[in-house]
Amino acid sequence: MTNGATINFTIENLWNSAPIVDHRPIQLSLSSTADENNLLIEIDAPFFNDTAPPSAPPGPYPQLYNYEVVELFFLASSTDHYIELEFSPHNYHLVLLLIGRRKELKQMLPLPDYRVEYPSFNRWIGRVHVPRAHFPANVNLFNAYAIHGEGKNRTYEALYPAPPDSDKPDFHRLELFQPLKFDLLLNHTEKDGESWNNRASNSVMFPCFLPILLFVVSFSKQFYI
Repeated sequence: MTNGATINFTIENLWNSAPIVDHRPIQLSLSSTADENNLLIEIDAPFFNDTAPPSAPPGPYPQLYNYEVVELFFLASSTDHYIELEFSPHNYHLVLLLIGRRKELKQMLPLPDYRVEYPSFNRWIGRVHVPRAHFPANVNLFNAYAIHGEGKNRTYEALYPAPPDSDKPDFHRLELFQPLKFDLLLNHTEKDGESWNNRASNSVMFPCFLPILLFVVSFSKQFYI
């Protein structure tokens, strides 16, 4: 791995390849860290001030994709193991581990240092260190997405979008993911990280999250992206 490596991305298209023309595009930064065991992710995004999730302590939040969110996906094409990372401007996050398209292994994994700041009323910046333990082995493909708006104004954006004639947004179209030199950012290993070891669900749904989960499941606003 190369110390001090950073790879930057800009989300410039809607999910169906149409260009984004009504706001500043989202900027993403992936960086290595001195300890070589964490990936630093930085998000610089417009703040659309959509309805926030029901109040809860900062941390993991179920079905975060129903709200304003930025999502990053890291895929190992040799196994189809991938991690989905979702980040909200309201200090919530959601981590899912998947072992094939939409085949969930675990969710609600912790990212205790995720923090959000607001440089202005219409901009937010999120920063987080994601441990090596959460990533599958041999990550080589990547995609990123963003969702904002409500009702008929719901908007889906993609770093590597689907063709214009696609039916609907689907963030789990793994064939759209593009190469990522992940070994520049994080120690390369031949085994999935420790978080993948136990195939039983390894959520961190503390008692305070149970009523929230039940509420969100009962009144889910959209399909699983």
